[in-house]
Amino acid sequence: MVRRRWLIGQVAFVGVLAVLALPSSGSALSAVFIYLTPTGPSPAVQTIPAGLYPVWVNQDTVTHTVAFASGCSIQVAPGGYGQCNNGLPNGVGNYPYTVDGTAQASIVVVAEGRTVTLTARRHTIARGSELVLRGALAVAETSPPVFSGPRQPVVVLARPDGRSSFHPIAVVTAKPHRWRGGSLANLHSVWRLRVRPRVGTTYIVEARYQSQYWQRARSGPFRVRVRR
Repeated sequence: MVRRRWLIGQVAFVGVLAVLALPSSGSALSAVFIYLTPTGPSPAVQTIPAGLYPVWVNQDTVTHTVAFASGCSIQVAPGGYGQCNNGLPNGVGNYPYTVDGTAQASIVVVAEGRTVTLTARRHTIARGSELVLRGALAVAETSPPVFSGPRQPVVVLARPDGRSSFHPIAVVTAKPHRWRGGSLANLHSVWRLRVRPRVGTTYIVEARYQSQYWQRARSGPFRVRVRR
């Protein structure tokens, strides 16, 4: 009977953690667990990508207090769990905290990855003709909820033949990609830009906004030749 009660308790606890790890639909947030032990938090320094959030699980027999300088303070009972619902930023940075006012620990948030691409239907056009540059922007599955839609601006840069450096020519919003049937592709958006280069030009595109959450991303170069 004792073992049966223990198993029921364990199943209930795992169920609660599953809810924490899988928040409501529409949010890409996931949890990462830090364990409170008699000798301190494990791991003492936890590195997580932006978009994940820490959950403390108390494996000790006494209650422990987790406190951040930013204002979040929680008490975690033996066998229980806790998380900071406020006062803990999720942008890139180092966030130190203490356990019971003595054990020093920290959460290190690093930028999440993203990719951006650039292509067009052809590499050669007649002078004065229009060409549509297009591409896709994608972020990792654990990206922060501020990636709503998803929609993000990307910067298109150009380097005409004979120039030594790229210069920005437009900021374009990458908009959610829709599959047939109208559903949104998960964390995937597309962008387009019409250009009329007068001379041969090489283009690239960069995703550089909201660097507190994502790494800066740059596409490969795409060169357009112009026929006279």
